[in-house]
Amino acid sequence: MSNGQLIYLMVAIAVILILAYVAAIFLRKRNVSRLTALEERKEELYNLPVNDEVEAVKNMHLIGQSQVTFREWNQKWVDLSLNSFADIENNLFEAEGYNNSFRFFKATHQIDQIESQIDLIEEDIAAIRNALSELEKQESKNSGRVLHALDLFESLQHTVAENSEQYGKALPEIEKQLENIQSEFSQFVTLNSSGDPVEAAAILDSTENHILALTHIVDRIPALVETLTKELPEQLEDLEEGYRKLLDANYHFTETDIESRFQLLHESLKNNQENIRQLELDNAEYENTQIQEEINALYDIFTREIAAQKVVESLLSTLPTYLNHLKENNQVLVQDLERLNKTYLLPESDGNHVRRLQAELSGLDTAITEATEDQTEPTQAYSVLEEQFNSLQSNLKDIEDEQVSVSERLAQIEKDDINARQKANVYVNRLHTIKRYMEKRNLPGIPQSFLKLFFTASHNTEDLMAELEQAQVNIESVKRILEIATHDMEALETETYNIVQYATLTEQLLQYSNRYRSFDERIQQAFNEALEIFEKEFDYKASFEKISQALEVAEPGVTNRFVSSYEKTREAIRF
Repeated sequence: MSNGQLIYLMVAIAVILILAYVAAIFLRKRNVSRLTALEERKEELYNLPVNDEVEAVKNMHLIGQSQVTFREWNQKWVDLSLNSFADIENNLFEAEGYNNSFRFFKATHQIDQIESQIDLIEEDIAAIRNALSELEKQESKNSGRVLHALDLFESLQHTVAENSEQYGKALPEIEKQLENIQSEFSQFVTLNSSGDPVEAAAILDSTENHILALTHIVDRIPALVETLTKELPEQLEDLEEGYRKLLDANYHFTETDIESRFQLLHESLKNNQENIRQLELDNAEYENTQIQEEINALYDIFTREIAAQKVVESLLSTLPTYLNHLKENNQVLVQDLERLNKTYLLPESDGNHVRRLQAELSGLDTAITEATEDQTEPTQAYSVLEEQFNSLQSNLKDIEDEQVSVSERLAQIEKDDINARQKANVYVNRLHTIKRYMEKRNLPGIPQSFLKLFFTASHNTEDLMAELEQAQVNIESVKRILEIATHDMEALETETYNIVQYATLTEQLLQYSNRYRSFDERIQQAFNEALEIFEKEFDYKASFEKISQALEVAEPGVTNRFVSSYEKTREAIRF
């Protein structure tokens, strides 16, 4: 190794040693600072007035649960002061030794442990002091709460004393509960004054709950007692009195257990007093509701019979009158049938219908007579009679509806006869008028379609008149023939107008085509063919179509012009 290299090595070693020394000095000073801070924290904790606070609570001469609680916290403080602080002192001394001997890693580890110990001790001391403070405060807190509880209790006592008559059978139990609460107050005072504020606080909690519960009970009882001892008995008394009056008025009831239901209601009222006495208020309220519902049910029974009696009294007078009215109606129907049978061939069903109605009326006559006689002293409930009478009235209404239907049907027969005779005369006149209307047209011939319709309409009109001349007119046949004849007349009238229209328009177009015939061979040919059809075949529509098609080629729109002009001036058939 050369001299230069040796010098460099020595310098490097010197630098390393210097850096190591500086680091050691830094670590030692840092640990010293931490140890000093921990020593100060330990002294601050040790110098806290915990001993004074323990002595202050000890001088309260606690007993019971409070004493147990105090002993637990006091023992914890003794352990801390005798053991934990001594351990910390030893650990601090040991850490200083490690630091002075430059064993920095062990010193740092020991310092970390000391910090954890002091943190735990700090938390424990805070918990001990809080517990001691709570024990001191509990007594003064109890004093404030007991004043409020006493105010509530005195108010409750005053309410009960002032309104004792409102509590009925519940009063003895309420007074007993008040005495129990009074005993709890005495127990509280004994515990609180003798040095057990924790147990006293538990007693006070229970006392307050009992006061609030009893206050709620006392508030609910008057309404329940009022309902049970006054309202419900009065309703029941009125109901029983009303029942007796209804029986005296000869009312009857379908329910056979009314008397026993009254007895059960009296028993329920009596039994519910026991719920009041034992302060079972929910049960008492439920029983009151059940009793009220049963009273309402009985009331509904009585009002039902009273309402039914009014209906029965009304029907007693109206049913016989209604029945007589329907008898008269049926007699009128019989007379109408006899009269119409002389002129018309009536369906057998109409006669059977009227006879059936007569039989039903006879049966109802017996039923109504039996139901309405001796009703001055009815033997059935009015609701039963009401149902029977309503059924009879419904049957009468059904018969009346059927009578109206038969009457309308019979009346329609004569109306249909009159209508058919009028229509027959009209159709005869129309046939003559249509015949004259066609003759006035001076046509070269009459189309077969017209003749067929004309003779068919004439034949059916004659059949209609012949049917109307029968000794007994079958009105159904008349209506059927009339319908056919009406259809024929409508078709004949339409055919008549069409024939005259096509014939007239064809003549006009043939005359108009003269202006083209001299130079238009096609129109000349159409003229000849149309004239042939017109004069020999009498097919006026085909003739019209032949000449109009040819003219439309030469003069478009000419046909519509002639048709429009004709429709404005067309001569109507004057019936």
